[in-house]
Amino acid sequence: MIRLVKLVDSLNCAIRWVLAVCLLGMTLCTLWQVAVRFLLGTFSLNIAAPWTEEVARYLMIWVIFLGASIACRKAQLISLDVVVFSLPKKIGVFLRYVSLVVCLGFFVLMVQLGMEFLEFGAIESSPVLSMPKTWVYVAMPLGFSLMIVNTVALIIETISRGEDIRFTNGENIE
Repeated sequence: MIRLVKLVDSLNCAIRWVLAVCLLGMTLCTLWQVAVRFLLGTFSLNIAAPWTEEVARYLMIWVIFLGASIACRKAQLISLDVVVFSLPKKIGVFLRYVSLVVCLGFFVLMVQLGMEFLEFGAIESSPVLSMPKTWVYVAMPLGFSLMIVNTVALIIETISRGEDIRFTNGENIE
């Protein structure tokens, strides 16, 4: 089981590099759009770069889904911990595991919904780049699948180390 956790952590390392490239691409596209629209416009150079907005938007979608999967591994998604910490330890730990199982159920549902979006994306293309929208829509089922894998890895690691799941915040997770 620990080998699975190490494999997931290796996968997450690669995902972090993909996230870095996507964030760099978003930044450069946005910077180029600002430069074309405002800086070159002041010199009466009317150059259009409509592709930058579309590329930045699609990269943002990928960043959101991939970044959320990394956050699942480190238990850093938004949650209300006040109830879990105000209850006795055994009840709080149990409630935390129940919430993770509910999240897993939601992630599975979203993978199924994302697969339906993929079918829709096969017949649709982006307005400016004219690329199939499947490249955009695949981020949803892939991201939620990675969220499932990362949440399971979090549960496995926490149980195998004998840690209190309520205090798992990613500080001790590589």
